[in-house]
Amino acid sequence: MRTWPWTEQKEYGALKKRNVITAAMAAAGLVIATAAGAVSAPAAQAAPGPVIKLIAAQHTVTATKAGNQVFVDPGIWVASLGAPLQLDVGRASYTQPVTITQVISQPGLPPQTRALPASILDGWNGLKNFISLTIRNKAGRVVATNRMTLCPDSYDTERARPDSPSTSPYPQQCAAADPFQVGTVWGIQQGWAVNAMQFGRTYRLALGTYHLTESITPAYARLFGISPANATATVVMKVVKGSGCCARAGGTRRHPAALAKLPAVPVLANPPESALPDLVPLPAWGIRTSKTAGHDLLSFSATVWVGGNGQLDVQGFRANSSPVMPAYQYFWQDGQVIGRARAGTMGFDSKPGHDHWHFKQFAAYRLLGPNGKLMLRSQKTGFCIAPTDAVDLLLPTPSGSRRSSASRASAGVPPRCGCGKRCRSAGGTPTSSP
Repeated sequence: MRTWPWTEQKEYGALKKRNVITAAMAAAGLVIATAAGAVSAPAAQAAPGPVIKLIAAQHTVTATKAGNQVFVDPGIWVASLGAPLQLDVGRASYTQPVTITQVISQPGLPPQTRALPASILDGWNGLKNFISLTIRNKAGRVVATNRMTLCPDSYDTERARPDSPSTSPYPQQCAAADPFQVGTVWGIQQGWAVNAMQFGRTYRLALGTYHLTESITPAYARLFGISPANATATVVMKVVKGSGCCARAGGTRRHPAALAKLPAVPVLANPPESALPDLVPLPAWGIRTSKTAGHDLLSFSATVWVGGNGQLDVQGFRANSSPVMPAYQYFWQDGQVIGRARAGTMGFDSKPGHDHWHFKQFAAYRLLGPNGKLMLRSQKTGFCIAPTDAVDLLLPTPSGSRRSSASRASAGVPPRCGCGKRCRSAGGTPTSSP
């Protein structure tokens, strides 16, 4: 859980906005494009595992020129076929280097692991220089090239085959925004794909027709046994004149699904330890000062690690349009709710940049002077909590199995607390609105 001072950093969603000028296709288009092309078997697979393939969802895309800039997203996807691509990334302690291990799963066999060279890591951000992009004009002259990091834990994922699993267990973000990450899981679900270009790029291009080629760089082709046919894809891009300053974002607005109805459960005065989360406040970070209207302001970010044996699930219920919701903590075991207990209240924050419900009793912060005496208590008393940052997704669960990314939900889910009659704030279950 991470909290943002004042405006909640514009709800974190600003980081997710994409001005999608090209390749705004539905998942069905990706499935069709996959089904239409035969999957080439790798010539020399380095180890048993997934078939990694670049897929162009469309053969021709159109980009609009805004000013002298063209936003480019060719809609080429990295698919993992036959098995998931799973990479465990972690460090033994904060003083140890980060390592990366591939976990290879095949039906009927125990998982195999193989260590990969740490030199392929772009920090916690993904696989460094995985993709090479080349743009050629109509005459065949190269006008732009780029090498790009691939984050397998993309927020922009699609099913690539009609027989692929219906959901993906992997997070939607590779790197945490805070400095406390110890272990995480990067992955592409079997039969799923991620956008190779992620957030796209802007280039200075003239009006006209271009050929965009994305390739998996030779080092990764050797490492994962990717055949030449699977390691490259090309689309034709037509750059046309736009209207106004900016191109209109594509795509369809998605509305969050309604929360499932909770069963009637008993109030637990002493919930079992096996269902309890362990909340660990980590050191404040991103500390900064500013001066506004003659006042000195100190702002910082704070992360609370949700560990222990269970998820943190706090829900509020409002009656008769009350400005305050009684809040309850729900306790889970084996995927089932076993009870609940009162856990404070939720209040609606109408200040600019908020306009959503906050859990009121979650945290308090004190500023101490050089002599250790209290100088000031934090004025912010309510927080919008959501599972935004992975700390260690490699920890075992109490049952002895590995804690997968699914148990922490998405590491990249932004806070959404615009709840009406019912609000859920959870570490391990995204905050949702009806």
